Amino acid sequence: MASVVRNTAYMTLASVGQKILSFLYFTFIARMVGAEDTGKYFLALSFTTIFAVITDFGLSPSLNREVARKPEEASKHLGSVLAVKTLLIAGTYVVMMLVAYVLNYSAEMRLLIALSGITMIFDSLHLSLYAVLRGLHKLKYEALAIVMSQFTTLCIGTVALILGQPLVWLIIAFIVSSFLNVLYASYMLRHHGHVRITLGWNRPLIASLLVVAFPFALAGLFARVYSYSDTVFLSKLAGNAAVGWYSIPNKITFAFQFIPLALSAALYPRMSEAFVSDRAHLTYLFERAMKYLIIVAMPLAVFLSVLSQEIILTIYTAEYAPAIVPMQILLASLLFAFIDFPVGALLNGCNRQGTQTTAMGIAMVVNVATNILLIPSYGVIGAAIAALCGNVTLFVAGYVFVPKIARVHQGRLLAWAVAAGLLAAVIGTLMWFGKSIIPWYFTLVIGGVLYCSGLFVIGLVKTDEIRYFLNRVKA
Repeated sequence: MASVVRNTAYMTLASVGQKILSFLYFTFIARMVGAEDTGKYFLALSFTTIFAVITDFGLSPSLNREVARKPEEASKHLGSVLAVKTLLIAGTYVVMMLVAYVLNYSAEMRLLIALSGITMIFDSLHLSLYAVLRGLHKLKYEALAIVMSQFTTLCIGTVALILGQPLVWLIIAFIVSSFLNVLYASYMLRHHGHVRITLGWNRPLIASLLVVAFPFALAGLFARVYSYSDTVFLSKLAGNAAVGWYSIPNKITFAFQFIPLALSAALYPRMSEAFVSDRAHLTYLFERAMKYLIIVAMPLAVFLSVLSQEIILTIYTAEYAPAIVPMQILLASLLFAFIDFPVGALLNGCNRQGTQTTAMGIAMVVNVATNILLIPSYGVIGAAIAALCGNVTLFVAGYVFVPKIARVHQGRLLAWAVAAGLLAAVIGTLMWFGKSIIPWYFTLVIGGVLYCSGLFVIGLVKTDEIRYFLNRVKA
């Protein structure tokens, strides 16, 4: 258990560090190159991210699982996965470039996508290498690589921006860091995991891995299309500047995803265990996870919405003023994005993976349809509304199955949400008037202090309750 807690801590800290560096780097890019070029940069990365799921095809999580069960066969499993991936990567890259051509992107845009595709290749390779290390419970190497890779990208990209180099150098920064990540992962796998890295075509093994990988691949495809298709639609229906405007609130809201992600990573094994042995404990874990994520998401959504104009104009300049309203809409969707994580953990941990995948598929369809419907008329605001509709759909589609697994007290959850919402709204109103008197960043700090104090005053949070919950998650 000590190793589980330690590995979780490694990955959580690494994720936080990576998100901070990524946010600072993207902010610098946005200020230096402007909305049009920021849109091109963001589009190239988003476009290849959609296709990246095909290069992996769910093989990395299935490889992780198989290595954890049979560590002595790690080399054989890795060799077969890499052999399949060689074919997947080659085919995906060709298809990706054909799609970029069919969508009639400019020569510059196709070059950026082609270079970003090289990063996709290296990312797919080190994803499998780290999957083996995860299966061997050696997560500290991956945690270090997450931070160092982002730092390398930041350094190379920052120098390129200062020297006034073209956009391609920002993509090259990713290629270099991803390539170094492959070398680092290979070294650690050989010298600390004692695993040989070779290609091997074991047909029965590959067939069994693909069967296991297919549900992961399908869920991953739904998630990628659902998360990144809005950028592609914006580029074709509203232009690259619109992509640049949309990228700002998208990055800001996505920066907080590590909070529910870290909690869900700790909850998943506990929920799986409680599903078999203690249904009452399962209900307790789910309800408290929902409560704490609601408590965290409410002030983030309300306070940042109140200060959205000041944040955008101060940090990103007036060129990004069209991002203010989309930011407020995406922050509204943040609550549903947060509370969907416990729902997903519950469904996946209680043998309802198919249900969760179906919910993601439904959310993807809703998101794509609303993007096509709204972007031509409303541009960036339409894309933000589509994201809100998708998050609400994903949460509702999954939550309707929660009562079939755990006897959740619906009234209690609603009461917690109303209490946290009212407290955030009252303090948010004070911040709205206060920002005209004192600097906006001081109002944010004061608002945070008042909210945390208010949680204890109204009894929504108690120290003993938090301590008990953390102990039950770790136990």
